[in-house]
Amino acid sequence: MRDSFGRSLTLGVEEELMLLDPETYALAPGVERLLPQEGLKTELFSSLVETNTPVCTTAADAGEELRRLRRLVIASAEREGLAVAASGSHPFSHPEEQPIVQEARYLKMVEELGPVAKGQLVCGLHVHVGMESFERCLRTLAWLRPWLPAVLELSANSPYLAGVETGQLSARIGRLHELPRSGPPPRLESVADWEAAIAAEGVDYTRVWWDARPHPRLGTLEVRIADQPTSVERSAAFAALVQALAARPPEPAGDVLDAVEPAARELGTWELVETLRGPSEALRQLEVGRAEGLTAVAADLVRRSVAA
Repeated sequence: MRDSFGRSLTLGVEEELMLLDPETYALAPGVERLLPQEGLKTELFSSLVETNTPVCTTAADAGEELRRLRRLVIASAEREGLAVAASGSHPFSHPEEQPIVQEARYLKMVEELGPVAKGQLVCGLHVHVGMESFERCLRTLAWLRPWLPAVLELSANSPYLAGVETGQLSARIGRLHELPRSGPPPRLESVADWEAAIAAEGVDYTRVWWDARPHPRLGTLEVRIADQPTSVERSAAFAALVQALAARPPEPAGDVLDAVEPAARELGTWELVETLRGPSEALRQLEVGRAEGLTAVAADLVRRSVAA
């Protein structure tokens, strides 16, 4: 496979944003009316829009691009009579009731996966970090594996799903892990290991939905585990955190795993995050607020999703 590795620690960030009825705050289809626009893409459901930043050098640059794209989405949605909200899940709309985008890849996914696919209206923040080589990408993935639960813990932003207060801070991750070929990435010490793992699945690697994965065609390591933040500032903060984690591993993949996994088991992921000199207290707070009624929760998300 031809790859595009060669960049070192550049950033690209994807946000998954929800389109809502501005009066009821229920999910509302309409992404097709927002396109085509550079930086905006469809997702599986018509009530979602994905934004993609260009390649950025720093997290600050990525933050500026995220703000620009949020403003673009909100303005475009308002012209079509829609509102925009950002979180890991919608508080009360049922994913299974939402229209699917009528594109061949999405229709094929629904045909293959059935109800599991139709339950996937949950939103994540995906951070792509440029890698110098495929080998460096795998070393970095090895380093990041024990940290992925901590990234999820910090980003958790989906306590409600389909009208239920789930008792979980991230209901999204459970839905994602219903997909085949999902969950933590396996131990991969070489490109041959990766090629064998993908060949065993019998699908294109973009249909392998690990929590973090190499993305050779983009030349990146893609960290996919984070819930979608509500504030754009928080999205930029997570991009910075992932970039900082990716900058650390110097050793071969097997050595990194052998060194890090015992510490992860002994200390737990939270203490490992603290060794990075700790994200701020604000980064630890659930953004989806409590309110009287789930409509009020959704309305609050719309207000706080605006990019200044």
